[in-house]
Amino acid sequence: MKDWRPNLAAIDDPIADDYWSYETKDGTRRTSRVTIGRPTPLADKKDWYCPIHFEHVTEGIYYSYGVGPVDALMNAMYFVRRRFYALKEVQPRAKPSTGPKRRKASKRSEAERAKTKKRAAAPVRREKRA
Repeated sequence: MKDWRPNLAAIDDPIADDYWSYETKDGTRRTSRVTIGRPTPLADKKDWYCPIHFEHVTEGIYYSYGVGPVDALMNAMYFVRRRFYALKEVQPRAKPSTGPKRRKASKRSEAERAKTKKRAAAPVRREKRA
């Protein structure tokens, strides 16, 4: 029997994409990306699906199904809404975590940075007060 379910590697046409920060069951803060794809008809052209990727929650891409595009989208949003209320202290529009904090890359050239380092290394001379 042929598998009729979609098998996407990525969501190429997202209609909603956000980062949520929330508290896990063990009390640590986590930031996850939530992406919902555009509703698409199945191969039978009768039913529709809507891909969902919820980082740290779903394993890969999850699919919600419906008898039409709006129904598939409503089912996808219901899935996300249930997770929203199941998680603790959810903060939408969170900044994505990029691992350890890094300094911003400087726009100055290597020569300009070398001059600054040399100047900073020179001793500061002060006049003696009488």
